[in-house]
Amino acid sequence: MARIGAAKRIVFASIPLLVLIGTAELVLRATGLAESCPNRFSNSGIWACDPILHFKLDTESQPGGGPLNSAGFRGDEWQAKAPGVYRILALGDSCTFGLIARESFGFVKQPYPIKLQRLIEQRVGKGLVEVLNAGVPGYNSFHGVMLLRTRLRHLDPDLITVRYGWNDLFLSAKGEGEALFREPESALGLLLEDLALRTHLYPFARRLAMELRALRHPVADQALSAFVEQPTWEPTIPLERYEHNLRRIVEIGRSRGAEVWLLTSPGNPAPGEEALKDMSAKNRLGFDELMRIHDEYNDAVLRVGRQMDALVVDMASVYARHPGTPVFIPTDIPHPTEGGHVLEAETLYSVLVRRGVIHPRPPSK
Repeated sequence: MARIGAAKRIVFASIPLLVLIGTAELVLRATGLAESCPNRFSNSGIWACDPILHFKLDTESQPGGGPLNSAGFRGDEWQAKAPGVYRILALGDSCTFGLIARESFGFVKQPYPIKLQRLIEQRVGKGLVEVLNAGVPGYNSFHGVMLLRTRLRHLDPDLITVRYGWNDLFLSAKGEGEALFREPESALGLLLEDLALRTHLYPFARRLAMELRALRHPVADQALSAFVEQPTWEPTIPLERYEHNLRRIVEIGRSRGAEVWLLTSPGNPAPGEEALKDMSAKNRLGFDELMRIHDEYNDAVLRVGRQMDALVVDMASVYARHPGTPVFIPTDIPHPTEGGHVLEAETLYSVLVRRGVIHPRPPSK
């Protein structure tokens, strides 16, 4: 009787394992068990836990009185891209999302991606350009990379605008930012992670790990407690890693056929006393030092733009040229007012016109 070779024995032995893995994947896809994890943000009213991105917008939140779309972002439903439509994807944090800090957190009615869409419809025409707001409060440049690799990978944008910075330089929870918000270093590691990210088993395994950590440290709000325990300032994303993430976003965007524009992040140069105290306490830094570091992160955006030959829209300089415009309120340092969002939308509109992406209709006689 012929003996079965070693290779065939390995194949036959692996069949039950592959069947088990395939069945588990199908069950997870059907049940959605891979999507949730312990809610580390129980008191936020904005965030919920996410096994891949660590946190995401709470689907029950209603910014500006309206629900999130089915993709989990602010704005209208995202439809399949229609032929001939120029699609802009706006990556960013709460300044893109449209959050603003008055006495408590609130929301501007129309953040700059929505305002840009309205400007184009009014001045160019409807159905030619669509702008998708992928801003998420709390997100940093690592999240921008991971969104493009996961939830936004099928959107087929023509242009990606990138506005991160504040959450990169803000205080890291327990000093763990660089370890948590980091891709694999090697090309093989990235390839394997890309494959894993297309499964439901991978996020489910990460969910289980988060469940175990939550059991070991049972506090009402783990995210808040993590910041309380960090005594000195360390950035969530160090400057060098921030530059790396911006380059990755440009690389990923271009690999998908999109142009990528990098935006600097403005800040309130003269906040009120309460805002100063709050920002200094949360970051263990004086305001002047924090703004010096903020300038370094904006300089990094300019530097990456030169290195990658990517367009930089220097919003910080744009704001500085409009000192009389009410673009900030005294209670807020990073988040622009409705006037600030108008300024950013008008700036992006002008760049689109200057580069020949859109052509305004001639004024009627």
